[in-house]
Amino acid sequence: MLPGTRVDVVATVNPTQQPTDITSKVILTNVLVLAAGTKIERDVENNKPVQVNVVTLLVNPDEAERLTLASTEGKIQLALRNPMDQTAPHTSGVRPAGLMGSGVSAPVRRVAANTAAPRTEVVKPAPLPTVEIIRGDKRAQEAVAQE
Repeated sequence: MLPGTRVDVVATVNPTQQPTDITSKVILTNVLVLAAGTKIERDVENNKPVQVNVVTLLVNPDEAERLTLASTEGKIQLALRNPMDQTAPHTSGVRPAGLMGSGVSAPVRRVAANTAAPRTEVVKPAPLPTVEIIRGDKRAQEAVAQE
């Protein structure tokens, strides 16, 4: 993350402490990064120094309130934006069940119409969604299965 880049802020919160209620949502879009770096803080449990990544964002007071609440109630993550993308998309958020989609369902049996004898057709389930993993300069595609 470099000064001058733009990011979206994604918050992940669990309002009821139930795993099914965890929600991630974009709360701020197209925010300017003013500064980025690291600082040393003291780990209170081990009383040892720990490096912490620090990013300074340019926000107005309303956005500062949203950002502060999100960081207090859950976790925040920054997603780099394409510098050419100036849109402000509105998202509905995602929960764990929605993240994996409907999953792989059992084959569906359909009966064809207008035939002398009914016939059964088996529909194959949709292929598993894939995720692209980037580690340094290496890319890999992994299928995501619902458990």
